Amino acid sequence: MEDGHDLCAEGEAPLSRPPAAARRVGAASPNPARAPALPADASPSIPVSPLPPGFARVLLVETGWGCDQHGQSSTKAAVRACRNAIEFNSLPIRSLIPGGVAKMRVHVKVAVPHPASVDTAAVAAVFPYGTLSPVEVVDGGLEAPSYVALAEMGDKNDLLVIAVAAVTVGHGAVEEEGKEDEGAPTHAGYCE
Repeated sequence: MEDGHDLCAEGEAPLSRPPAAARRVGAASPNPARAPALPADASPSIPVSPLPPGFARVLLVETGWGCDQHGQSSTKAAVRACRNAIEFNSLPIRSLIPGGVAKMRVHVKVAVPHPASVDTAAVAAVFPYGTLSPVEVVDGGLEAPSYVALAEMGDKNDLLVIAVAAVTVGHGAVEEEGKEDEGAPTHAGYCE
């Protein structure tokens, strides 16, 4: 096994490895708040979506899906999709976001059948930290037959209601010490 060359397909070059310092566990990484933004003209031929309102920087986008198997509730499917998007994460917010959870921004976009029926307050309640932008609900998701309908479970038919969610986490502008971040949207589930 000479430098891993025997792991490559015939005629294929081996993958280059980063320098040892970059591979070292616990190696220092640059402060994400001070990392330079990509130049606006980095890829002029590829359109990039604007940042959500109140965001100065996006740190991550998590995705999830949720399903209501009985009762055909778009709200229940949307809540489950949002929980699925965030439930396996543990983020060191205090070290990633200048100002910690007080400056964290959260934007939620959910695609679900019958978007007008979604209780956005129930979806917002999934997010205990940060400043939540208004929940964006769009037509999408999926209805698929389960081939089972149980009246005692609230079924109106045999359809499963499936939602997908994208949860964006980032932060607002880094203000001077003592200045308030005016005009940022908040929600009742906010806590520090």
